[in-house]
Amino acid sequence: MEAYAHQDIPFEHLVEELKPERNLSHAPLFQVMFTLQNTSTKTIELPELTFAFMESDNVVAKFDLTLSMEEVNQGLKGELEYNTDLFELATIERMVGHFRTLLAGIVSDPFKRIHELPLLTEQEYQQFKAWNDTAVDYPIEQCIHQLFETQVKH
Repeated sequence: MEAYAHQDIPFEHLVEELKPERNLSHAPLFQVMFTLQNTSTKTIELPELTFAFMESDNVVAKFDLTLSMEEVNQGLKGELEYNTDLFELATIERMVGHFRTLLAGIVSDPFKRIHELPLLTEQEYQQFKAWNDTAVDYPIEQCIHQLFETQVKH
């Protein structure tokens, strides 16, 4: 709640005060941002004056990755903005799939701990299981060092 007391400080002033190590390859304080717009975006009308929110098309990502969520009548609407120099579309699509899987897991069991929730899509999980299907029968009458020696000889 203390952050609200300083919410009007311009970002540039904050950067100037904190004096982070500057590097033109990334933003000075953070590279990933999450925003939740949960306040009304209705048109505001005053006598002889009307305010309306306008959508803007960002051509350049301000940060490496920004997830913006907005409360709408149907639930939440999300938008993911990313630096195309750092991420390929396929990577972002995988991230979105992971986020959807995580959200579905939360909805299906809201009392699960975060580390117990699923992250991989079903297809990725099946691929993961296949890659890790490495069970092999081996002779139980030999010790591990003997098995190793046998492997080295071949």
